[in-house]
Amino acid sequence: MDKKVKEILDSRKYKAEQIAKNNLHRAFSLPEFKELYALEKTLIIEKTKCDTYGKQFDNEKLKNVIKQQNQILNKICLKKEDLNPKYHCPKCEDTGYVQGIICDCVKQINSIINLEKIDMKALKTFEESDYSLFSNKNIPDIYNRIKQWAINNKRKFFVIVQGSTGTGKTFLIQCLASELIKQNKFVVYTTAFEMNNDFLKYHTTFNEEKMKYLSKYLECDALVIDDLGSEPVYKNVTLEYLYLVLNQRMTEQKIIILNTNLMLSELRDKYGERNFSRLINKRQNILVEFENEDLRLKKTKIQ
Repeated sequence: MDKKVKEILDSRKYKAEQIAKNNLHRAFSLPEFKELYALEKTLIIEKTKCDTYGKQFDNEKLKNVIKQQNQILNKICLKKEDLNPKYHCPKCEDTGYVQGIICDCVKQINSIINLEKIDMKALKTFEESDYSLFSNKNIPDIYNRIKQWAINNKRKFFVIVQGSTGTGKTFLIQCLASELIKQNKFVVYTTAFEMNNDFLKYHTTFNEEKMKYLSKYLECDALVIDDLGSEPVYKNVTLEYLYLVLNQRMTEQKIIILNTNLMLSELRDKYGERNFSRLINKRQNILVEFENEDLRLKKTKIQ
């Protein structure tokens, strides 16, 4: 497990357990609770013995003790459940492992680390959508359809958002990335410019370090590329490695989400027929075309 991931898990686990420990300490400051807590432990042991030997146990007695505990805890604004750690991930209890297998929450942490590396602390979400900024009345329906795709239906795993500058493309792909991270998917969010630079580093590196520049674009559950078309084309690099990433991810049916200012004909001209055939494939792809005025100008007018 990555060192940074372990540090985050350890921090979450420690915080949850310290809060529970402090709550228990506060509860024990009440003598009547401390007495009932000891009684509960005695009854639990008694219940275990009864279950083992097939004897009957008075469950109402135990329920009544817990009820009394909650009544007392209410005096200090606590509940019985507050005495146990509330782990960020109940599934693995913030250890990162479930029965020796890496927990899905680790993917979410990797996504967060990736965002920090590109100096993005938070992505936009569908809940932040303000449709009043759009002159296109179809936008709410488009957003809802794409959101439903992210939640329920990923038979088509490649989403392309196309439109002119300032029409809300980046906002939409960030919403999609956020939704996928919620589902504990490992999402790599990048710009086309950054990805292209990594392609160049991979191409010009000749030691065991080189794979780190390419593997992140191949191994993640979802690759989100912002502003495809803004990057320069490096000879023997850009087109070749873009094809490698697109082709391998499509073969493995791994999610790709990207936006671009380029028209379809411009995409073909810039990236060639091989890449264009991967970018525009109706059987596997969803094409979202934005037609709207520049939202940044509209926001300026409103202010």
